[in-house]
Amino acid sequence: MRTTRTVRVLKAIYGALVAAGRMYVCIPAADLIPTPADVPPWHPERLRPDVPLTECERALEQQLAPGRQVA
Repeated sequence: MRTTRTVRVLKAIYGALVAAGRMYVCIPAADLIPTPADVPPWHPERLRPDVPLTECERALEQQLAPGRQVA
């Protein structure tokens, strides 16, 4: 009987600590994290399709994705 009560209390304390840690660290829910393809239109790193890549950008693209064809 005492062991069951102790386990129940420890589980409640653990749950409270996990909840407090999530609030303190502010871990976002997995479905709220945007995927890399979902870059907002106002994001500074969004590429413009009408502007071609520079030579430096092409070289970086080749280093990051060696098998991919760069236009």
